[in-house]
Amino acid sequence: METRKRLAKIVLVFVGLFALCWFPNHVLYLYRSFNYNQIDSSLPHLIITLLARVLSFSGSCVNPFALYLLSESFRRHFNSHLCCRRRPRHERSTSYLQSTSAIRMTSIKKNTTSTLNGPGVKQEVSL
Repeated sequence: METRKRLAKIVLVFVGLFALCWFPNHVLYLYRSFNYNQIDSSLPHLIITLLARVLSFSGSCVNPFALYLLSESFRRHFNSHLCCRRRPRHERSTSYLQSTSAIRMTSIKKNTTSTLNGPGVKQEVSL
C-alpha cells in the first residue's frame, strides 16, 4: 500500500508540473483567440510569448529532475550510472539482484518430440 501511495504522489507531481509548464502557453492561446482581430507586436508580448514557449518545451526536461527528487530507487540507479568508470563485474551482478524487477526469467521448459531423448521428454533450455 505504501508503494501505491508513493507512485500516486509521483504521478500527481508529474501532472502538476505538466500543467504548470503548459499553463502560460494556453493562456496566450486563449488571449489570441479572443483578440484575433488585433496583432499585438509589442516587445512585452513577444517576451512573454517566448518565455511561455520555452517553459512549455522545458516541461519534458523537468521530469527526470522531479523523479530524482521523489524516487529513491531512481536516485540510487542514476548515481550508480553517473560516473564514467567501469565497475568490477561482481558489483554489477549484485546490483542486478537487488533491482526491483518482479519478473526474472531464467529458463524455459518445453516439450520435445525428439527421438533422441524419447517422445514427450521435457527438456530445459537456458536463455
